Amino acid sequence: MENFKSIVKDVNDKHKSVIISPLTITLGDEFQGVIKDLNSAIDILFYLDKRILGNEVFYNMRYVINYGLIDTPINKENAYEMLGKGLTDARIRLNSLKKSHIKVHIDGVEDKLRMKLNSAFRLYQSIYDGIREKDRRLAYEFSEGADYKTLAKKFGKDDSSMWRKKQSLKIEDYLTSRKLIKMIADE
Repeated sequence: MENFKSIVKDVNDKHKSVIISPLTITLGDEFQGVIKDLNSAIDILFYLDKRILGNEVFYNMRYVINYGLIDTPINKENAYEMLGKGLTDARIRLNSLKKSHIKVHIDGVEDKLRMKLNSAFRLYQSIYDGIREKDRRLAYEFSEGADYKTLAKKFGKDDSSMWRKKQSLKIEDYLTSRKLIKMIADE
């Protein structure tokens, strides 16, 4: 839990310029917040996933990004005491995700965009979830742009083994899926 709190605090600090109501842990292992726009919300989701990928403590996250009405004034200090259909719909969708294997869902946007984003996130999730726990730190290093030769030295492996590991981790596919999602969100 301390690790989760630390990551949420880091996100709020690092992405302050696009956060309207800061990410706030609400029910122990859940958080909510109000983000400026879709692209910023996706950037935060990717940042969270990458932080968890490189983290010593690993846990899975589920995300709902929902555009919707908030009837009460937006609380700029924390994401409590706000009501509205947008927040209610997000909560309902998050609860339905718990019964499925889907970890990311976009809602409240135009149907065609929603379908494209949710499909692209399914591909992203399949790659992300395919990284075994023991390889997560290495995948993080590769996703940060580390060279396989540098990592071979760091982890005491030979260059060709590390090159094969990069291929088996599908790092290029992981990075490409993130780019694809960003391109779709920009449409």
